[in-house]
Amino acid sequence: MGYNVYMTKAGYALQAKLFAEGGELEITRVEVGSGVLPEDADWRTLTGLVQSRATATSTDPLRRDCTVSLEIEYRADLSETEEPFQINEFGVFAIGAEGKEALILYGDLSDCPDTAVPLKYGGCVRRYPVLMEIGPDAGAKLDYPAGAWVTWEDLSEAIQTHNVDREAHPYLLGLYAGVDARLALVELMYNTDVSGNPYTVTFETLTGLICTGVWNTALARLEF
Repeated sequence: MGYNVYMTKAGYALQAKLFAEGGELEITRVEVGSGVLPEDADWRTLTGLVQSRATATSTDPLRRDCTVSLEIEYRADLSETEEPFQINEFGVFAIGAEGKEALILYGDLSDCPDTAVPLKYGGCVRRYPVLMEIGPDAGAKLDYPAGAWVTWEDLSEAIQTHNVDREAHPYLLGLYAGVDARLALVELMYNTDVSGNPYTVTFETLTGLICTGVWNTALARLEF
C-alpha cells in the first residue's frame, strides 16, 4: 500500500450525514506520523495515527461535481519536532456525524515515505494532494504522486522565468552561435574585399590563442 488514502467508517458516516442533511466538511486538524499500519489492521476502524509525530495543515476542501479535493501540507514551522523522521502516514480529522471530532481520512505513505526535516536543519515542506470521489466508487486517492509534482502557479512562474533566462539551454544556444558564426564568415568571404592573408578565430577551443576573460565552453564565447 503506497500513496493510498482510506476513508474510515467515521468518514463514511459523515459523508452520509452531509448527503442527507447538508452542511460542510469541517476539518479540525491534520497530523503526520511515522507509524506503519499492520497488515492485519482494519483501516476502516482507525481513530488516530499509528504513531503521530507532528501537526500538519490542509487547504479548504473544494467540491467539483462528484469529487472533493484538498491538499495536505506538512511544514517544519508548524512542528516542534527536533529530529528528522519518516512521514509514513497522515490523518485528517473533522467534526463527525455525531458532532465529535473523528478521523475521517487515513493516508498510507509507507512504501515511499518522505523525510520531515526540522527547522534547525533547514526545514522542509511536504504536500499530498487528495481527491475524494462520491458515488459507486466512493473512496479517496492521491491525485498526484506525492514525491514529484508542482502546482500550475509554480509551473507557470518557472516557465516564465526560464523563457527570459539568457543562459537557458546552453547547448542549443551554442549550436545557434555556431551557425551564426559560420553565416557571418560566409558573408565576410563574399562581401569583403580581402587583399592580405585572411584568418579566422573562434572560441570553440582556445588552442593557440591568448585572451583575457572567462571562457564559456557551452556557448563558445569569452565573457567579461
